[in-house]
Amino acid sequence: MNNVYPHHYLGQLNNIPFANKPSAALARCMPLANENDFDVFSQLPCSDAPILINFIEHYQILNELVNQANALWDCELTILLRISMPGGMRLPASLLADNVLLMQDVEPELKRLSGKVKHLLVIDDHFIRYQLEQGDNAIAISLFTLSAQQNTRFKQFIAKLAHYNIGEK
Repeated sequence: MNNVYPHHYLGQLNNIPFANKPSAALARCMPLANENDFDVFSQLPCSDAPILINFIEHYQILNELVNQANALWDCELTILLRISMPGGMRLPASLLADNVLLMQDVEPELKRLSGKVKHLLVIDDHFIRYQLEQGDNAIAISLFTLSAQQNTRFKQFIAKLAHYNIGEK
């Protein structure tokens, strides 16, 4: 049986990811026409976490992380990426690559692939992009690798997160 070397990072989106850059709120007014509509809307669950990112910025960060991962681990890399819906826009091409698996729950695929692929990178974020989304602006990133010498590359990968105002939790 192969040894799997895990590397883990737990981070938090602490502020807007692109400082000094205008950001479209992408807010949409719900079609609230009568008192009942407002009552129903007020009962919907919402997160207490602040909205610091929109759909475009979220996919921009994921796109850059996937591109960076593919550059660091240029062969035999599989990426599990948690995507929550609604998505709000088209996905960047990098997120639709053959080595990227999009899912709402990464755990079953993680159990299935860990130890069976050379490098398995899991990006599991819970960034809040609109008021009714559930989450806490946390991100968990894990690398499960069959190679013992990946600590430096994982640290290089994680270092990029500070650029987006993501800090260690």
